[in-house]
Amino acid sequence: MIFFVFFVFSALGQKTIQTENDLLTFLSGKNELIDHVLNNREKYHLQLVYTGVHGEGDSMNFSTIDLTTGQYFYPASVVKLPAALLTLEKLNKLDLSRKDILKINEDLHCGNQKFADLSRQRDISFEEMIDELIVVSNNDYYNSLYHFLTPGEINNSLAEKGLSDTHIYKSFTGCGIDEQLKCNSIEVRRGKDVVYQQELCVLDMGQMIKHYDYTDDKLLGSKHEYEREIVNGPFDFNYNLEMPLDEIHQMMLRLIYPDNFPEHERWNLREEDRLYLIDVLQKYPRELGKKEYLNREKYPDNIYKYILIGEGNPNGVRTVSKIGLSYGFSTETAYIQNESTTDFFLSISLYTNANDIVNDGDYEYNELARPFMARVAKLLSTLE
Repeated sequence: MIFFVFFVFSALGQKTIQTENDLLTFLSGKNELIDHVLNNREKYHLQLVYTGVHGEGDSMNFSTIDLTTGQYFYPASVVKLPAALLTLEKLNKLDLSRKDILKINEDLHCGNQKFADLSRQRDISFEEMIDELIVVSNNDYYNSLYHFLTPGEINNSLAEKGLSDTHIYKSFTGCGIDEQLKCNSIEVRRGKDVVYQQELCVLDMGQMIKHYDYTDDKLLGSKHEYEREIVNGPFDFNYNLEMPLDEIHQMMLRLIYPDNFPEHERWNLREEDRLYLIDVLQKYPRELGKKEYLNREKYPDNIYKYILIGEGNPNGVRTVSKIGLSYGFSTETAYIQNESTTDFFLSISLYTNANDIVNDGDYEYNELARPFMARVAKLLSTLE
């Protein structure tokens, strides 16, 4: 059972938070960039959820401030967090191991099928896929797990947990909407033995469409890039990935503190798999043990970690986090443990696209999104 108690602590003593304005007041007046974004929340599509963790054991409670707006944002690689969670759930259900090998047949011929080719060229374990899926945001491994899970299973599993506004009916292959609902047949091997087989899966379009409402709010930009040319008109995000920030936040909360949620809302994970995923969500690319990720210029520790350590991490604090960066949207959910202050969860989404052209690759991630998210988290880490 979760009890939501709203408290913030400042250097002047305990302060009760009764409205979201109290949190905004705490963040305001301490940094010029933070003030700029807060004063232009609509322009930057800013959304934020903060949860402080208070007490221990049976006396633990959570203080949550929700500054979400319901406005659409493209979640990008944050989708890889539920993909990893649901993969570990399915492995548990089927009595499979993270060390087992996934082989994908090429029944389908649309878009980029590199992920299927890779699985047949060499043995790739579920653990290797999840490691790189999370730490370096490998799209091929997300596509592989999307076909293993299937869109029907993904969305049904999330809905059963009450995460019914998250809609994941898309891989990163470039296939059309109807083709995204088809998944290649697969087999799972343990050594030379085939321990699981799954047939080609096709989800009826109606099962997807019923979860979406077409709205003009999902038409963004005055121009967009199409087939390497800039054309007039907005980019259409309708029938795309949808993950409300409050549900993203819940996904991380339930991973870290499963016992504080009703059983039907928890991730059905083996404890060793839960601890494994928490460890992976903390890792830096150089810790994957692969030569290609040892280049610190190409893969700095904070390449995919904006919250708290986006501008450097002098105190060595780790974040359990997953970020998504695409089309100008920066979205990250993170859990931060503090030795001397309050542990907290922080999820942030904002949109930085000064030229108002979508899909041209010209966004202010490093100039604005990264420092804003880092500085907000640093301020919140001072709460006691």
